[in-house]
Amino acid sequence: MKKAIVILAYAAACLLAQDVSAAVKYKRFAHCGDGLVTAKTCECHKTGSHQFQYCHAGHYCHSLDGTCRQ
Repeated sequence: MKKAIVILAYAAACLLAQDVSAAVKYKRFAHCGDGLVTAKTCECHKTGSHQFQYCHAGHYCHSLDGTCRQ
């Protein structure tokens, strides 16, 4: 019985660690508006699509093609 509890606790710890790792790996930012970016980091999304690029302050977000350029 004691071994089963240890195995269940170990499995739960592994699953929790996996969820935390996924959250860090796939961090999401707010969406950028079209034009000059004022936020520190945001996602410049292509209109009508799930494609995006990360955009930083001082760059321009072009929502027609989802690119971020200086």
